[in-house]
Amino acid sequence: MKILNVSITVRNLTKAVHFYRDNLLLPIEVTSTSAVVTIGSSRLRLSAGDSFEGVHHLAFGILPSEFDFAHEWLARRVSLLQADGSDVILGSKEWQSRSLYFLGPEGIILEFIAREADASILISKGENPHMLSISEVGIGVEDVLTTVATLSEELAIPNYYDYSSMFASMGSHDGLLIVVQQERLWFPNKVSLPASGPLSVQIEAPAGKSRVDLNSRISIVRA
Repeated sequence: MKILNVSITVRNLTKAVHFYRDNLLLPIEVTSTSAVVTIGSSRLRLSAGDSFEGVHHLAFGILPSEFDFAHEWLARRVSLLQADGSDVILGSKEWQSRSLYFLGPEGIILEFIAREADASILISKGENPHMLSISEVGIGVEDVLTTVATLSEELAIPNYYDYSSMFASMGSHDGLLIVVQQERLWFPNKVSLPASGPLSVQIEAPAGKSRVDLNSRISIVRA
């Protein structure tokens, strides 16, 4: 599964554009009411909207070969979040990943994640780290197990490695939906709840319905 497009709202579009364009140096197209950020093979659409409780979570995939470079590059631009005294956060044995977490516009929890599954990808080194795609999208829901069952049945999205009433990962290493109970605080700072604002995710998946609305604000669309 791959994540093609993610759409969220922000209260201050100008500040959001500044962050993605000037801090992360990502290509961005801007109109008076929205902006589209290119993140490798994915697109992030930001639209002006009302305030909401909680924050979103997105992870951007990077190359394992560029992790140290990305660590140094990112640390010059943002304050990295820590877990257990380190800003380099290792995934489980199953995930085989290393991550860097930081805050973006309006408290969104962003992540650079390097997965060993991408170790064979060869790209010439540039001035900035290569961002492969939007690798993960966090989704806060009332009932994780019911949501997992819906996504599995309606869109044929498989479980990844995690499955509980509080946290589940669905998809593949190319693209994951991180489904969490809406009262569970986001890792690693554990101070922010999942966003209650609008969220739309377009995925590339081999089968299933064209669209599933999880509730009045969250929709998953199959390309």
